[in-house]
Amino acid sequence: MPLSSLQTYDIEKALVAGRKLDAIKMYREATGCSLVEAKDEIENMLTSLKSLKPRYFKDVGVQAEPEPVKPASKKKAFLMTFFLVDTLIFAGLVYYFVFRDDGNNTAANVANQAAQVTQQNTKQAEPQTQGRPKSISLASNVDTASYTESLSADDNFDSLYQAKINSSSYIDRKSSGNNRRFDSSEIERKIKTARSLLAQQRVPPTNSSPTKIAVSNTPISLDGIINSEEWHDATAIVLDAENQTTLYFKTDGEWLYIACDAPSEKSQGGYDQLRVYFHAGLSPNLVNERIHIGKGAGVTSIRQTTFRWQGNPPKNDNERWKKYAINDWGLYNYAYGSSSMGSGHRQYEAAIHLGEAGLHSNVPFTVYAEVETDPLKDAQGKFVERQYLGELGNERNPVWMVF
Repeated sequence: MPLSSLQTYDIEKALVAGRKLDAIKMYREATGCSLVEAKDEIENMLTSLKSLKPRYFKDVGVQAEPEPVKPASKKKAFLMTFFLVDTLIFAGLVYYFVFRDDGNNTAANVANQAAQVTQQNTKQAEPQTQGRPKSISLASNVDTASYTESLSADDNFDSLYQAKINSSSYIDRKSSGNNRRFDSSEIERKIKTARSLLAQQRVPPTNSSPTKIAVSNTPISLDGIINSEEWHDATAIVLDAENQTTLYFKTDGEWLYIACDAPSEKSQGGYDQLRVYFHAGLSPNLVNERIHIGKGAGVTSIRQTTFRWQGNPPKNDNERWKKYAINDWGLYNYAYGSSSMGSGHRQYEAAIHLGEAGLHSNVPFTVYAEVETDPLKDAQGKFVERQYLGELGNERNPVWMVF
């Protein structure tokens, strides 16, 4: 996803101020890319900035011009004038409130006026919660042909993915600025079909007891605010008792609804994100499929694999994806979500289509989730480690669920 002019300006402003970590964070939030990719992009932007605008950076040997020093006599005259005017204003106020005899000049009235001013200032200083965000509507007609395709006898997940990576259309897509839009290609539809067949045959370990997801037809308003009337019948899982972070799941048989309540996240800014992962361990080369919900409306969907480009090395910066394991954005067409602070703290809501995600009724599947907050920093403001308000399982030990 290309950066908007405003996003580019904010990132460059952070770089000029020496806040590289903030720039990386803003880039990740804007594009949904990985930490490694964000670091590479920010390094490129920083190098370009230093070349185009060296005057903004002290480390390239260009010093800012010193501000001219005003003559002492002018400064002294200014201060004397300031104090004189200030004294006259103060004298006028004393006369108005203390010596003026107009029947309204009582200590009680003066105190009441002061109290009203203080109350107004206090009200202005109080933090305001956001109003209720606009609800996101789900697709009324889901086109199954957008994520299914007939397979030949030789088609399987691995062979299809290798064919996709080597196709010219995929190389063009990955090397362009539109590589995060929904992938509607035939080969991707075949990959989703092959993945869905694998998921349909999945069997959990003998020692596991899958968590049952509640089935409910209670409608959900996807506005980023968890309404008890909408989620009272959902399966609730407490991720962190101290932070009271709670994850909710429910389904109507067509959509999987997900919500997360994070009461301890009360700041508007920062790196707030809910990530929910599916299909961990489904195939040796499929790491996971996942959705990200950030601080506003919208969902980022990604498939992470272990496949790698086997051809010639990258020729330019647009082909840097060839250096890493393949991650594909724009995975789901039918994925919706929103987040808000309308309740006074961070809440998330999302919905994904069961068919497109390859989740089948009465067939257990793996889930793990992370609720991320601002990273831990040292005394100098440098990144130390990520911090979470709650986690459900992990890549190696996901939670099994079924509906």
